[in-house]
Amino acid sequence: MPHTYKIATLNINGIATYTKMSMLGDFLKRQDIDIALLQKVTHNDFTNIHEYNAIINEGTNKRGTSILVKTGLQIQDIKRVPSGRGIAAMFQGIWIINIYAPSGAERALFQY
Repeated sequence: MPHTYKIATLNINGIATYTKMSMLGDFLKRQDIDIALLQKVTHNDFTNIHEYNAIINEGTNKRGTSILVKTGLQIQDIKRVPSGRGIAAMFQGIWIINIYAPSGAERALFQY
């Protein structure tokens, strides 16, 4: 029987405080998430989220995407979009793709 993996995608909206990062780590552990795809990453120090390895793609405007992988799982062939808005990796023969694509609502406010 094949193993089932839990993958989550979260827009973390630039969280950087120790408390919020700890809350993220607690959520990942409580939900038993194997791979987390994060968008709007502004803080690239995930060392306090134990049992996960971080692969980070910091963009030109200091916002980016990241993949957190539970220790013991292997991803490979990491690809990064230079703007930071996308990162992809191969996991057991399957591409895991993480893209941050904002809604564009901000632009709509400035159109005449």
